[in-house]
Amino acid sequence: MALWTMGVNQSVRGTLKNRAIINLCLATGNIGKVGAGPFSLTGQPNAMGGREVGGLAHLLPGYRLIENEGDRREVEEAWGIEGGSIPSEPGLPAVEAFRALEEGDVRFMWVTATNPAASMPDLNRVRKALAEAPFLVVSDAYPTETTALADLVLPAAAWGEKAGAMTNSERRVSIVEKFVEPTGEARPDWKIFAEVAEKMGFGEAFAWGNASEVYEEYKELTRGRPVDVTGLSHERLRGRPVQWPAPDRIDHEERPFSRISRSIWEHDEEEHPGTPRLYVDKNFNTPNGRARFAPTPHEGLAEKPNGRYPLVLSTGRIKNQWHTMSRTGRSAKLTKGLAGPFVMLHPEAAESSGVADEESVRVVSERGPSSREPW
Repeated sequence: MALWTMGVNQSVRGTLKNRAIINLCLATGNIGKVGAGPFSLTGQPNAMGGREVGGLAHLLPGYRLIENEGDRREVEEAWGIEGGSIPSEPGLPAVEAFRALEEGDVRFMWVTATNPAASMPDLNRVRKALAEAPFLVVSDAYPTETTALADLVLPAAAWGEKAGAMTNSERRVSIVEKFVEPTGEARPDWKIFAEVAEKMGFGEAFAWGNASEVYEEYKELTRGRPVDVTGLSHERLRGRPVQWPAPDRIDHEERPFSRISRSIWEHDEEEHPGTPRLYVDKNFNTPNGRARFAPTPHEGLAEKPNGRYPLVLSTGRIKNQWHTMSRTGRSAKLTKGLAGPFVMLHPEAAESSGVADEESVRVVSERGPSSREPW
């Protein structure tokens, strides 16, 4: 089994690295078996769920592609909107969006549930672009480096103040229940979007009454897709989590997963038990059912060390802290012993730089305040 974390994914060559790992598992037959396969340990809870609902610039719900005409038509029909309403070109990914903001091609930005003023690469330029944005809206439950730059902050409900379904890295869908009321004027994310849509004249298309109704709309867009969750609901998930695909009906002629599932759970004969493991039948999500190897040509570092900048800096996370510390950084217990930013050097690099242990250092890079090279 190959397990990897965000150090592989979040890099210029991240896609190639992932392809190489998957190719290796395919070439050695380590797919669809116990204790085998590629497993990406992503950086946030519900990162999988965010992709499933189309939360990337090139995706639509149910792992559909914006560039695919048939996929766009299916979503337009499901939403009851005029054909051709969904653009055929993908939106801007995060890094490109900030480039466009800096260049004046993006005039309005709405940041939700993230803190780019602390987490994006080339922070000086990102912060400058955010500060100079014609209008910046930020939805968050806590003050962050990004909310400090916003023209408008919309208070979002935090975990425990809202309900919803989440999917983890092994495709297990769970329910998160609300157990306290949101503070002040804070609202769940779906309600913020719905109220803004209503003000813009699109209220009918966002007329959900609660998070369960949002999920009911979404799950119909998964019917027949690899991520089929039509057999799930908030009510069912209150009983136990379920791994997708979990369609709303069982194929009585061919049920490759039912024997495995029965050994784990007792379930109603007509209720699909979920799918503990994919590809046990060696049938993949391609037109001919066969897995595909993807080319992974070697590429070196995007920015190589040189005489002026001889070292490579890798940023990482801090023990006991979560992402940009917007939440966990408020806990005295979790920040105990953390005096501030620090660097770790290889002993040889430290010796050649004349740096001693526990000594203060100044780190200089091409990404300094005066850097104006192209992105």
